[in-house]
Amino acid sequence: MAGFGARALRALRDPGSRVVAGIGAGSAWAVGLPVGAAGLVGVGMLGVAAAVGGAVRRDGTDPEPAPLRPGTVQADMLQTLQGYRADLSRLTAAPQAPAVGATAREAADAAAEAERVARSVALAVDAVDDALVRARGVAQQLPGSADVQATVQRIGERRGQLLTKLHDAVGEVGELYARLLELSTTAGLLGVDTDAGSRAADVNDSLDAIRVVFAELETDASRTRAML
Repeated sequence: MAGFGARALRALRDPGSRVVAGIGAGSAWAVGLPVGAAGLVGVGMLGVAAAVGGAVRRDGTDPEPAPLRPGTVQADMLQTLQGYRADLSRLTAAPQAPAVGATAREAADAAAEAERVARSVALAVDAVDDALVRARGVAQQLPGSADVQATVQRIGERRGQLLTKLHDAVGEVGELYARLLELSTTAGLLGVDTDAGSRAADVNDSLDAIRVVFAELETDASRTRAML
C-alpha cells in the first residue's frame, strides 16, 4: 500500500500523468458526465498512471510493455493470430515453388505486423474495460442520471465495435493462411501450373486487404486510447 502511495505521489508530480488525468476528466465531461463524476474519472486515470508507474524497473530504464489481461476475449484473439503467424513462418521456412515462396514470405511479414497491431488493439480493449468499470461505478452513484447511463452504453458499444473488427481481421489472416496452404500443396503435388500465378495474385489481393484492415484497426485503437 505504501508503495502504491509513493507511485501515486510520483504520478501526481509527473506532468504526463497529470495530462492523462486531465484528458480523462475532460473527455468524461465532454460526453455529458456531471462535473463531480468527471472528476472521479480523472482521479481514476491518475490511479491507473500510478499503477503503471509500478511497472517501471527500479534501474530507471524504460517500462516493460504493458501485459495483456489474461483470459479475455481479446487475449484469446491475439493468441489465435499468433498461431496463424507461426504457421505462416513455418510455411515460409519450407521449400516452396518460386511463385509460392515470395508470397508466403510477404504473408508472414504481414502477419507479424498484424500481430503487433492486434496487441495494441487488445490493450485498447483492456483500457475500455477499465473505463467501463469506472463508468458503471459512477452510474451506481448517480442512478437517476440518464447522461451517465448513456455514457456507459456508448463505452460498451465502442468495446463491441473494436472486438468485432479484431475478430474479423484475425479471421482474414486465417483465411489467408488456408489459401497459401492450398497453393503450396497444389504446387508441390502437381508442379507449378499456369493457374498458380493467378492464385498467387489472389493471395496478394488478400494481403493488401489485410494490411488495410489492420491499419484501420490501429487508427481505431489509437483514437480509443486518446478518448480514455
